[in-house]
Amino acid sequence: MRGDSLQKQLALVFTGHDLADGGLTVLKILKEKDVKGSFFLTGDFLRTSKFRSVVKEIKRNKNYLSAHSDKHLLFSDWGNRQGLLVTKDSFIQDLEMNFRELEKLGFRTDNKYFIPSYEWYNQEIVTWSEQMGYVPINYTPGLRTAADYSYPEMGKRYLSSDDIEKGLWEQNKKLNGLNGFIILIHMGTDSRRKDKFYHRLGKIIDKLKKEEYQFVDIRELLQ
Repeated sequence: MRGDSLQKQLALVFTGHDLADGGLTVLKILKEKDVKGSFFLTGDFLRTSKFRSVVKEIKRNKNYLSAHSDKHLLFSDWGNRQGLLVTKDSFIQDLEMNFRELEKLGFRTDNKYFIPSYEWYNQEIVTWSEQMGYVPINYTPGLRTAADYSYPEMGKRYLSSDDIEKGLWEQNKKLNGLNGFIILIHMGTDSRRKDKFYHRLGKIIDKLKKEEYQFVDIRELLQ
């Protein structure tokens, strides 16, 4: 998914479920750089008391916050994307529970966009979501920032922060660069990953600003 490829705008999106070691770090950087992020959190995240400070800071800084599945369910089979692992009823119940938690915290207004858990879903999920009045979105293909959750013990699936950042700047050199890109970063990662990609966020924002990119929230990017 991508916004207007002719406009030098992009959106930084952050997901969270059971980890938030970088949550306050990310929010501090965004505030210092005067950038709005778009956050997508599970119901489990929202109900976890130790993450409450992160949620409060998202609200205080007026960042966009929406759903990421209540229980972080896997909707489609990894080996066969068309193979559903949830029924329509269970999908609806899960998503509505997530939005209910958001509503309790005062985040119900204008948050129709959400990121399905694992960023892995199919057309059936899109259809069901739209019937509920929601729009599932995903990061823009071409970047590997979403692999920032990986750690060395994962073998070939592991990507270092150097490799992830290198891919970002390589994409920037291509026609239309990062115009319209949705760039996904995880707020928390496994403790086995020592080089946390979110620590690079400030310098990356500075460099992108020098390239004259504008940072917008997901609503403005996809309007």
